[in-house]
Amino acid sequence: MKRTFLQIGLLCIAGAVVGLGANALSPRAVVLGKPVLPQAEAQPGTCATGGAAPSAFAAVPRITVEQAKPLCVACTAGFVDARNEEEFAEGHITNAVHLPPGDVPPPVLAQLKGYGTVVVYDADPQGTMAEAVAMGLREMGVKDVRVLQGSWTEWLAKGAPGSSGPCPVCGPAEAKQ
Repeated sequence: MKRTFLQIGLLCIAGAVVGLGANALSPRAVVLGKPVLPQAEAQPGTCATGGAAPSAFAAVPRITVEQAKPLCVACTAGFVDARNEEEFAEGHITNAVHLPPGDVPPPVLAQLKGYGTVVVYDADPQGTMAEAVAMGLREMGVKDVRVLQGSWTEWLAKGAPGSSGPCPVCGPAEAKQ
């Protein structure tokens, strides 16, 4: 019986050595010590294995319009518009709050913390302003913050729900001063 366990142990060690050697020789080696994510959860600009892709992208996970649209329709995610106030008033994702980079009013932060997921978007397909706002929200304790891939323009183009008018939670700029 001891011999069987010894053989099993040696087989496991040999398998590990062969696996690590094959990984080291692979052109797409798995980066050891980093989590392996399903492709759907991998951030753009990273490999599903957690390794960096050739170009550096955002630190905040992305979400597609197709993934975000049902969250909006079901009102199960919070949406944050990082564009300027005029652009927000002209049109925004239904029930979104206007929140440019900077301080977050306590009522808005409390509302966003109540959602399982918060999606931030802007007018830039790369999500530059959205990224800044999303990182700020993460630092303030909002757990699952994502940046919308494709921006407000793609949201509209795909027929997702939108509305217009000032931010009902944030209020007009004059009231903030």
